[in-house]
Amino acid sequence: MSIVIRDYLLCSVCIVLLYSFGYTQVDADALMGVPKITTVERNAIPVATIEQGSIVYDTDELAMYQFDGTIWQKLSVDISRTIVLNRLGTGNNTLLPNATNTYFDFPLNASHTQVNTGSTFTVVSNGAIRVLTDGVYMISASLSTNNMPSGTTKYILGAFVNGGLIGYLTRGFATLPGTDWWGGSGTLMYNLQANDVVTIRYVLNNNGNALSARYVNIGITKI
Repeated sequence: MSIVIRDYLLCSVCIVLLYSFGYTQVDADALMGVPKITTVERNAIPVATIEQGSIVYDTDELAMYQFDGTIWQKLSVDISRTIVLNRLGTGNNTLLPNATNTYFDFPLNASHTQVNTGSTFTVVSNGAIRVLTDGVYMISASLSTNNMPSGTTKYILGAFVNGGLIGYLTRGFATLPGTDWWGGSGTLMYNLQANDVVTIRYVLNNNGNALSARYVNIGITKI
């Protein structure tokens, strides 16, 4: 083997070994070295002690923040934060109890969670979802039954925050010639505070005779 080829092979082996050694020694947690803190912790830092240009990662907001000398400015784009609860009723169930002009919680709980991203939502009970971050939210819901009675039936889908009504997703009167399918849906936007509980409720005036739920859905997105 010539000296040139031998030296070339030795050099190649050294490069491979150095690359492998260097790669395997990298600590993933040290790649950026940005402090990770919660929103409460970030806001609790005395402004006078923060150096302009300081950067932190807010684990509640899932975003990078930089201190501009006066306030913290968000640097990164929000990750989508959405929760979807969905339920398909089968057969002649009695999932929709009712009484005249009386609200009932949507028959959806944590077991019906289809999507929950961003660590922003917690399902606390039937139709009730707690938000963990301040912000503006889009709230939507839909409800349908396969045995709405004939005649005129009053219906309401309402959104509540901490027990108080904040708006109607939809409301009106359904007039049917015979027992048939019916469904209603709607959307509203609302400014919520951390730990607010959003509850979706319905009114179906059917003389106290429970109706069958077919499709039931709640969706909340932080925008």
